[in-house]
Order: sequence, then C-alpha cells, then structure tokens
Amino acid sequence: MKKKLLAAVLLLALLLPCLAQAAEYAIVTGGKLNLRERASVNSQSLGRYSGGTWLRLEGSPVGEWYPVTTPDGKRGYMSGNYLTFSQHGSGRAKVSYAPGGYVNLRMGPSLDTGIVTRVNSGTEVSILRTVGYWYYVRLQQYGQTFEGYIHNSLINYGGTSATVVTRNGGKVNVRSGPSFSYGSLGSLATGTRVTVLLKGTGWYWISGGGLTGFMSSGYLSEDGSRPAPAPVITPTPKPDQSYTTAWVNNPRSTQVLNLRESPSQSSRSLGQYYNGKQVHVVSHGITWCEVYVDGIHGWMMTQYLRFGGLAPTATPYYNPYVEYLTPVPTATPKPSEYGPVNGGPSAGQMISLAPAAGGGSAINVYNDAKLTNLKATYSNGKEARMLQYGDNVCMIFIDGGVGYVSTWNVNY
Repeated sequence: MKKKLLAAVLLLALLLPCLAQAAEYAIVTGGKLNLRERASVNSQSLGRYSGGTWLRLEGSPVGEWYPVTTPDGKRGYMSGNYLTFSQHGSGRAKVSYAPGGYVNLRMGPSLDTGIVTRVNSGTEVSILRTVGYWYYVRLQQYGQTFEGYIHNSLINYGGTSATVVTRNGGKVNVRSGPSFSYGSLGSLATGTRVTVLLKGTGWYWISGGGLTGFMSSGYLSEDGSRPAPAPVITPTPKPDQSYTTAWVNNPRSTQVLNLRESPSQSSRSLGQYYNGKQVHVVSHGITWCEVYVDGIHGWMMTQYLRFGGLAPTATPYYNPYVEYLTPVPTATPKPSEYGPVNGGPSAGQMISLAPAAGGGSAINVYNDAKLTNLKATYSNGKEARMLQYGDNVCMIFIDGGVGYVSTWNVNY
C-alpha cells in the first residue's frame, strides 16, 4: 500500500509541472470590452473587443484585472467581471450520482493512484483539462478547494452537445488554443459526439473522444447535419456611431485586401477589396483595425489602410491571385493569312472574339492554357481584355475572370 501511495505522489509530481504550463483562455462576455494598458479603469485603452473574442491568460490577476493577449497580439489587462474562463466552462458540470453517494477524487488519472478526497454526488466541478478519459477538476467542498482527477464517466455536463462534421468524412484536429496556429492535441473522426464546454467567436472549447481542447466551429454541428453558426453576431452599426474613414491601400494596385471575420490571417475572409475602397474604422490597432465595409463588420490589417489624403488608385482589371503562366502551345499553327498580325495586341488592350477560319460559329474559352477545361462558350463579337498574348493561346480577362482562348479566335 505504501508503495502504491508513493507511486501516486511521484506521478502527481510529474504531472503538476505540465498542468502549470498549460495555457488558459477566456472569452469576452457581453458587448465591447476595453483592453487597458495597466490594471485600472483609468488606464489607456489599447482597443475594444467584441463579445466572444478569445483571449489568452498570461498570469495571475491583479485584483479583478487579468493580464491577457488578444488575437491581434496586443497585451494588456481586462476586467474579469466581463470574462468567461475556459477552465471554468459554464459551471454546470456535476459529479454523477454513485452508490454510497460519493466518488473518489484521485491524485492521478488512474484507479491505482491515491485519493485526495471523497466528493459528494451532485457537487459542481470546474473541468480544467482532460488526460485520456479522466478529467482534471477543481471543486469546493467542506469550505476547501480541491483539485484532482475524476473519470469522465462520473461527470455530468449540462452543456451543448455537437457532432464533428466534415465534407470529406475525414478527421478534425483538436488544438491547444483557439486558432489554426496552435498545435494539434489529436484528431476526432467525422460523426464523433462532443460536449461544447464554451463557445467563442470561430472556435469552441470541447471535450470528447478522450480529448479536451479547441475546435473550429465550422467543423461542429449542433444538429448533426451542418456546421454550427458563429456564436456571436455583431449588430449593424448605428447611424450615430463614431467612425474614422480610411481607404484600402495595398502595396500594388493588382492586390486585394481581405476583410476577416476576426483579427487573424487564418480567419475566414468575408470579402476582398481593391485599392480605393472606403472603409469605416471603429477601432484602430497597431496590427488590426475593426471596420465596417458596406455594412459588413470585420477586421483589416492596419498596414494596408490609408488614413487621410486622397483615395489610392481604384480597382484594376484583373485578378491578382491568378498565377500568370506562359501559355502552353497546343494547336498546330495555321497558315499565316488566317492568324493575327505578328506581335499581337499588348496587355490591357481590348479585343473581340471571332470564329476561326473554317471553324464553327461558337468560340470556346477555357480555364487552363492547355484548352482542356471549358469555362464558357461565346458568340462572335464578345469583347474581352488581353492579359497575355501567345502564338497559339491567349490569356484574357472576360466576364470578371481569367480565361484562355485559341489565338485564332482573337480579333483586335
């Protein structure tokens, strides 16, 4: 018996450093909350963050103020009165009823480890993390605070259930933090039922399949058939809300700037905008600005916005995300009297489509330079803009997108 107790003590000693190093997170509860430079309501605001925003806790609180790091990399203090902490979840987890009216809180994730205390059925617990099929929990009993392990079959959690959903039937990573930049703790197969411990913007804190961590809400369905909606919806701004006007200002006029769902480059894009697009800035940060574009709320990177002065040059005529490759010749050259003038039209010049000599009346435009993947079919006289001229294949901009057409179908 003494040997078993000694082994349990050693196991707990090994586990505690790992537990201490595990990051903890919280979400903003309610409306917009100020991030303060210091632990005081009179301190300078470094930005305001919407309800549902995930925050990483960076140490012990100073009174009611918690040191945090925001998704856009800022560090400061937020009032704990307006935060919900991941390690506490919703507070609805309870010890199940067990014969004798209690369960054992153990020193390690095993029935072979020592007992910290006996916990009465119905006692509320805070789930701190998962080790295999054991929960490491914190609870109050007899006026004291205890921490230890209880098997997950002995915990009832009143939170929301959800199902892992993917389009290809694969697995989804459970991550150590609320972002794709965090490492994977493991993965859960499509169809796995999980418990949602806490919901934040874009990410849920979940437990299931022996794992407790963060999963993108896009892969979770609360009805088992489709991804759950984002838990927080920011209302349309009021007419009297204070704005700063800015314009999209990319390094090159051919680039677009993403409007992101949250202040992270891995967040979902809500739209893409060229230079000169006017935006309303409601919160200005060093890395990210909270903005409204045509009534859509989101985030844009500060370095790609211009404040003051004239608007930058507006929309270019082609898509900057297309990789422009030299067209691959595929057709046998025809006699020169049927072909274009040597040299061809320059990039940006307007051209029209026409049937090739001896060909049918329809002109095919393709998605690829090999002319194998049909994009659309046009009639004689359809206008387009030349992007790149080739002896056999031309790349053109037509109907808002890039396409490829045989040089013998080009008039200019």
